[in-house]
Amino acid sequence: MKRTLPLLFALLCALSLAAQAPVCVRDSSILQTGGLLAPAPYTEQAPNYNLNDACINHPYNQSVTVNVPTTFNGIPITTVSIATMNAISDMPIGLTYACDPPNCVFAAGSLGCIVLYGTPTNANIAPDTFDLGITATVNTPFGGLPVVFPGQIAPGSHYYLALKTPDCLVGSYDQGNQFTLLKNAPNPFSDQTLIIAESQVTGEFFFEVFDLLGQRVHQQTLRLDFGRNEFTFEAGNLANGSYFYTLSNNNGKAVRQLVIAR
Repeated sequence: MKRTLPLLFALLCALSLAAQAPVCVRDSSILQTGGLLAPAPYTEQAPNYNLNDACINHPYNQSVTVNVPTTFNGIPITTVSIATMNAISDMPIGLTYACDPPNCVFAAGSLGCIVLYGTPTNANIAPDTFDLGITATVNTPFGGLPVVFPGQIAPGSHYYLALKTPDCLVGSYDQGNQFTLLKNAPNPFSDQTLIIAESQVTGEFFFEVFDLLGQRVHQQTLRLDFGRNEFTFEAGNLANGSYFYTLSNNNGKAVRQLVIAR
């Protein structure tokens, strides 16, 4: 009985942590690009931080899709696996991860999924940039091969995660200084709000809206002209509460908050 209680407690803790893990969302577009990971890592040819930025004291959520190859250096692969704990190095304090499937064993030729989640704590120093490394075992008919990706698979590539100060989701965070004005009115709003963007460049931008768990609830591509631009965002069936929206291109990103109150 004395041995059973600690085992039961450990099992309940593990189930509790698993229940708290958000859903891992696969990005099937990686099948067309042929990449190993989605979002794609930072490289010299594509110097973009593609992981969602994290903010101290704000919930974080980022799904990573793994396009598992069928061969490695000409050797057939059966599975690629990572440990269910401590396989991802250099994460901000307060973040962890979970897999789909939960045992973190991904079959060759499949799309595995890893979700990074949690809340970065004040034990971190911000702003800062973390260089994530995922330690995996490539399992073959001849045994397992340890590997750290993305860097060991594609030398020169990095999975950078930017950590911002606590006000970065609700303040006026601009990377690249491409806007002299970005706001929405009315705010709070019930059904729709007008977003005003005074851009210093002309080109294609991505408009995305996220809830405070980091789940993307809206996305669209826009063309902005130099100067004043206006477009409408409709709340649709979104629940009341705070959200943050981003306008971004390859040269930077601006973040603002919106509030739905019916």
